[in-house]
Amino acid sequence: MVRSTVLVLLTLFAGSVVSAQSPKEEQAIKAQLAIFYEGWNAHDVEKMVSVYAEDIDHINTYGEWHKGKAEIREDIAKLHASGRNLQKTYTVEKIRFLKPDAAVIQVRSLSTVGNIGTYVMTRQNGKWLVVSFTNVGYSLTPKAGEKP
Repeated sequence: MVRSTVLVLLTLFAGSVVSAQSPKEEQAIKAQLAIFYEGWNAHDVEKMVSVYAEDIDHINTYGEWHKGKAEIREDIAKLHASGRNLQKTYTVEKIRFLKPDAAVIQVRSLSTVGNIGTYVMTRQNGKWLVVSFTNVGYSLTPKAGEKP
């Protein structure tokens, strides 16, 4: 009885890990991130924040910590109202599932500067949302001896 219970639990756990790492879940995450970057390039603040949870945390490249969707919406709106060229290209470098409904994603984006963002996303009501996001800048031109 105990052995069969353990086997059932192991089977269920293994199944949830496999389903969490399925191409379908990875595509759903990538689709949400695409919405953000499409919004960024269109200067559409509402589209950008639509992928954020209400209680999101964001630490930007300046070390500023913005808490909550409303605060981030205001910050992004100010940035995009500046008139600067803010177009970005991006590449999802890695998706790591922590649980079936939680993942850490690294994204490299390029504009006039380079950024590497670490997103923490959770699946809430069937939709992947960003709950935390931190980005750091990196040099587009490697210094002697550095890898890009």
